[in-house]
Amino acid sequence: MADGNGRTHSTADSNGTAGASEAKRSAPCSPPVDTAKRAKKSDGYFESYAYVGIHEEMLRCRRTDAYLAAIAKSSDVLRGKAVLDVGAGTGVLAIACAKAGARVVYAVEAGEMATHAATIVDANGFSDVVKVMHAKVEEVQLPEKVDVIVSEWMGIFLVYEAMLDSVLIARDRWLKHDGHMLPRRARLWLCPLRDTRLWEERVGFWTNVHGLDMSCLQPIAAAELCAQPRIEEVAAEDMAGTHACIADFDLGSMRLDEARRISSRFECTSHVRSPILGFVSYFDVEIAPGAWLSTSPEQELTHWQQVSFLWDSPLQIGQGDVLRGSVDIRQQEENKRCLDVLLACRHYGADGESSTIAKSGSCRNRSYKLDTIT
Repeated sequence: MADGNGRTHSTADSNGTAGASEAKRSAPCSPPVDTAKRAKKSDGYFESYAYVGIHEEMLRCRRTDAYLAAIAKSSDVLRGKAVLDVGAGTGVLAIACAKAGARVVYAVEAGEMATHAATIVDANGFSDVVKVMHAKVEEVQLPEKVDVIVSEWMGIFLVYEAMLDSVLIARDRWLKHDGHMLPRRARLWLCPLRDTRLWEERVGFWTNVHGLDMSCLQPIAAAELCAQPRIEEVAAEDMAGTHACIADFDLGSMRLDEARRISSRFECTSHVRSPILGFVSYFDVEIAPGAWLSTSPEQELTHWQQVSFLWDSPLQIGQGDVLRGSVDIRQQEENKRCLDVLLACRHYGADGESSTIAKSGSCRNRSYKLDTIT
């Protein structure tokens, strides 16, 4: 199962609560947690964040630098305030908030990394400000309402792992009416994808294998290629059209149900004449006013990479052609941390009346499961 960093874990794992920002265990504000009892109820998500390697990957990623810079520039919002860090991990963001002048930071972490976060906080001299709490944020008890909530909650495809649910629940329960959310805004994008190299490598390969015609395997190879969303780096030059925003979240006011299901219509205009394999998705977040972190292929790579949704056959389009469609994203009933994605579109030509008439055979309608990704 892939986590919010695109890594693969066992069975059910996604982006739901804790394990993303960074933090410790216990605290006078929250009762001791029976970890054995909690493990029996767990879906494996929090256990997946107990591994140091996962935190190393996140801390090495430029996402951490972006958060630290945004927090440092938000000292006017943080100075003298109470802060809640949801999914505090190693405590790096909680400590950053303390450095920016926060009066107290409640660093809530449901995973076993909480124990180490407490040690890290103490070793760096911030235990008087940062209170690490080993608990799920849905169950934690704070001694006060907070002025700011900070969290690195994003998963691949933005909402994979459902950690946004936990952040919004914490907001509704603990954030003051005039409080601040870091990040404050999040957007999810789609763009037409052309990657003829991938198609040739995986499907065209079977045309001539050691001098043998194995083309009968091409349909199978194509079906396997598009069977699941692909989490990988996409080259900027393979983005073949305009970008469509399919979700735009105001973290301060959005409803919980908006995080659990996204339905949107979109339109993309091609800027190339090329076979299109499907769509690539990425997201961006505004951590603080004007401080954006983007996972676009046009930006430096992050540990989230990009997510591609491929068809089982390429679609030939011309420059100026239009792809109009709809996307429906919802949490799976059996495991809310995973997603069902239905992506449909039609191809419209750029010339004359054909621009309003779907081209024959141009409809693409496919469902995907964003769960056990390899």
